[in-house]
Amino acid sequence: MSDSLTIRRSSGMPDDARGATARMMVERLFVLMRTLAVHGPSHPVSVQIAQAVADGIASAELPFTLQFVRQAVFQDHALVMFDPGGFQRSLRMASALAAIGVQQIAVDSVPSVDDLIALGSELASGHGTALQIPGMQLRAILDGQTGTAGETVEPARFAAVMLLRSLMDAEHIDASRGGAWPWSRGAAILRRLERATDADAPTSTRFLEAAPGEFTVPRRAVQATALALAAMRLVGLDVATRRVGGHATLAVALTGLRARGGDAFPVAATRALDQLRSTLSTGRSKIDPHRLRTCALVHDAAFRPEARSRWHPVARLMELVYQHEVLRCPTDASFDLGAVDLLSALAPRSFVQDDPGWFQALAEIVGRWAPGMKVELEDGEAGVLLGGSSTKPMVFTGAAVKVGRAAPSLPGVEE
Repeated sequence: MSDSLTIRRSSGMPDDARGATARMMVERLFVLMRTLAVHGPSHPVSVQIAQAVADGIASAELPFTLQFVRQAVFQDHALVMFDPGGFQRSLRMASALAAIGVQQIAVDSVPSVDDLIALGSELASGHGTALQIPGMQLRAILDGQTGTAGETVEPARFAAVMLLRSLMDAEHIDASRGGAWPWSRGAAILRRLERATDADAPTSTRFLEAAPGEFTVPRRAVQATALALAAMRLVGLDVATRRVGGHATLAVALTGLRARGGDAFPVAATRALDQLRSTLSTGRSKIDPHRLRTCALVHDAAFRPEARSRWHPVARLMELVYQHEVLRCPTDASFDLGAVDLLSALAPRSFVQDDPGWFQALAEIVGRWAPGMKVELEDGEAGVLLGGSSTKPMVFTGAAVKVGRAAPSLPGVEE
């Protein structure tokens, strides 16, 4: 357990400030390219946007280098994180740059507005002319093009791309909230989350927590789904059950979460079930077993809220991760809660106290322990965590406060 409430990024994840210039350049060059494609180089709006690019460069710390390599952007060789919208623009920019044979932009002084308009015009047209711009060098990177030789990527980068694509799909679902549930898009989100975890589990765990941008409903829904999948994997559930639990979690979270807080879990489950059942059957065709199991799992929470102890264990996990993301953006506060704060807020809840196993799994995944957690000491004695460090936690056993090695006990889950 960390002694500080500050959430630290892993060494593989760059600081927000280091990527600020890259995000600014991608945003403004993208707008310049689109503006020139519509209005041409002499339109006042085009000149205004080009001036905004120049102003952004002038306010940045020079020199800097941007590299667009295999669906990733680097600033001075450090990987840059984007929100889903920024990631989409970075892909468009990378494609436009590749069309004119460029993967690297090195800037050491502020280019003129005319030169920036010339660059934007080439990006818009897709025809490169070996443009020479004082203060800006445009280069190709050896083996920087995608293709057969470029299919192998670093695991952390691949995981980040999969997670961002999951967020983009979740945003599409959220935009059509209230309609029939898009099973294929939901399944695509699950597959990408699985691939991200298979490639680099630590990055997958920390990325959604640490990436820049607001904790929107789609982001929190994907986070809840990722946590549920990780917890089920931790206790050894089979792939089919994990996918059912993940799909049910995604549907309930996207239906019930709000910009701040969210609906009560049974209410969210009831509305999610209506969406899921609307496309459960297609005439005489056989009902897909995955869809049927997903609806059955959500049905427990929707129509038997008073019988929580008899829910399927995965339904209780769904409630835990859903409440985790409801609490992340509390309705009575303007700030968002971090990892340790969330665990501390969840620990005293009745549904955690009555069924602590999944909560212990969640803490194990997040890698942070919080006061109030139930733990087990080396000698087998159980107690409640009071504080201390992860190596020397202070545990209250009911008769005494003990300091020693402890571990959260994980749930036993049966089919």
